[in-house]
Amino acid sequence: MGFSISLTSTNVWCSHFQILKHPFVSFPVSNLNFVKLSPQLCLAAAKSQSQSQSQTGTGGPVKKRSPNKMKKKKSRAEQTSLQDLSFNDVDVEILNDDENYPPTPLPKPPAGFVVDDTGRVLMASDKRIATIVDSTNGLPLDCVIRRVFSSSRGDECMLLCPVDTPVQILKSTNFDGWSAVSDDEVEAILPMAAFALAKIHMHLVHSGFCYTARGGFCYSEDDIFDFRTDDGQDIDGLPTEGVEITCFHLDGSHFMIYTPSDPLLFVAVKDGNGQLQIADDDLLEDPAVISAIDEETEFNALVEEEAALLESLLGKER
Repeated sequence: MGFSISLTSTNVWCSHFQILKHPFVSFPVSNLNFVKLSPQLCLAAAKSQSQSQSQTGTGGPVKKRSPNKMKKKKSRAEQTSLQDLSFNDVDVEILNDDENYPPTPLPKPPAGFVVDDTGRVLMASDKRIATIVDSTNGLPLDCVIRRVFSSSRGDECMLLCPVDTPVQILKSTNFDGWSAVSDDEVEAILPMAAFALAKIHMHLVHSGFCYTARGGFCYSEDDIFDFRTDDGQDIDGLPTEGVEITCFHLDGSHFMIYTPSDPLLFVAVKDGNGQLQIADDDLLEDPAVISAIDEETEFNALVEEEAALLESLLGKER
């Protein structure tokens, strides 16, 4: 089944997430089970980029009130009374802004960091990496520990994000847009996909749960696209927005390697042996999981605001 991809000019932010509900084994995007869960449903926070940006913005330009061109002329009595006033006749009340507007506490930082009220880092742990193993193929996936918390039933849980960049492959269907790569085709194109990534100094990693690419890449707004059906609907099993990393040709077909715009998060729980396992569906609805997602959302919203402020300051200097 083909689907179209429309280009968008929005920026990529890190304050929105995809929660991996079920681990996937195969590379084709048709078999990925990414679940976007809304905090209003007491699950995980994940909204479309365009919607979230419109909600986190100012809601439109702030208009200044236009001055009244016809000024009312003061009477002589009013002018005399104003001239006779002195500071002794006026009560001046000094308001303490700090008392009326207490500073907003900073969002909780990611696991492994301790910061003060001003955002200064007081302590940073060097043990912020955890590894989860895909039980279907025994392959590991190294992740950054974003949150550490306990579930309502006392299980030790973690919110994890892959260290390397998750990647997926799409195949061009010419007039129909793009389609997922089939299971039979994926093994044949992996060497070419690895070579395409190597051209831009990236390395394809056969990780557990998903394929990842190691290394950095540059992209512009033209490389950001939306996943939509012909009638503009979202596609089940696919993120709503992605970033093209690179592309390649093989046997007359055109392929694109991309990464979802929204960070891919795993909810993991320690089993009886102390090993991390992907959380089951019921645990995703646990209030503790929702709280961890909210903390991550608030922190990344702050990062987004800082980035926007820095961009604004740099723009003024130029």
